[in-house]
Amino acid sequence: MIINGFDTKKKVLIVAEIGNNHEGKFNLAKKMIYLAHKAGANAVKFQTYKVENFILKKNVERFRKLKKFQLSFSQFKRLRDYALKKKMIFFSTPLDLDSASFLGKLCPVIKIASGDNDYFELIKKLIKLNKPIIISTGMTDEQKIRKIIKFIKKKTNLNFVKKKLILLHCVTSYPVEDDYANLLSIPYLQNKFKLTVGYSDHTIGNEACNVAVGLGARIIEKHFTFNKKYSNFRDHALSADYNDLRSLVLSIRKIEKMLGNYEKKVQKIENQNQKVTRRAIYATKTMKKNSRILFQNIKFLRPGPSSIDLDFDKIKERKLKKIVKAGSKIDLNKLY
Repeated sequence: MIINGFDTKKKVLIVAEIGNNHEGKFNLAKKMIYLAHKAGANAVKFQTYKVENFILKKNVERFRKLKKFQLSFSQFKRLRDYALKKKMIFFSTPLDLDSASFLGKLCPVIKIASGDNDYFELIKKLIKLNKPIIISTGMTDEQKIRKIIKFIKKKTNLNFVKKKLILLHCVTSYPVEDDYANLLSIPYLQNKFKLTVGYSDHTIGNEACNVAVGLGARIIEKHFTFNKKYSNFRDHALSADYNDLRSLVLSIRKIEKMLGNYEKKVQKIENQNQKVTRRAIYATKTMKKNSRILFQNIKFLRPGPSSIDLDFDKIKERKLKKIVKAGSKIDLNKLY
């Protein structure tokens, strides 16, 4: 999947999920973009909404908190511009239809939150943007994912599904305990849907993200904050701070190198060890020209390698072209 020039087939896209950790403070949001860039993340992600369009007003406490955390569209434009100056991908999760329309003009990719992956009115709106869509799959099983993809395919076509849909394995809990991370869902989703698959992490620490990359995740989304103890807002405590994110970036890039390619071949660095670790066939006594090789007159010894299979049955009926002295290697060119 190519997102704004970034090819996830070649490199894992590391997303610093700022979400609402800015708590409605523009300068804090900007600071976290700066820190995410400094740590080596490729992208930053936020949540964009008009609170009255997604939270019931009777839910007073939650409504007030998210109203306080709400950034304006103009502020998001300025944050996008700042991220672009840092050569970072900027995107966000729309939590209402107006925000979806706004982000369609602002972002190269849009993410659907786990809680909205069955909000088909929102999905219809996002499809019309004709941009890559990341679907988080928390609280969702295979059957429901198939229903979502079937809906999108019906509204678009198979080519859209193959080229523009990304699935993120996610478990909707804050934080996710180790027993529930279920990281084997990553290769499972790849096998079942043949789409780009990533991982949205809610565990504490970096281990799950590192394992996810090893299992084939091509996008890693990690909650990010500048200070885990900044406030009592839940997300800070389960987020990575600058040091955590920097460590994660370095480990993912190292894992990418270690994973290599999906094939089995002799590596260049192994060639120098072939001679000392492979065996060859050596004569234990001098043997005359035209004589047959007897098992008691040979040994399979290092160094090698051998031009002959190390199997006596392959050479017992063959004769020597010339005399072979004791301690000499018996090569293919010495046999009839």
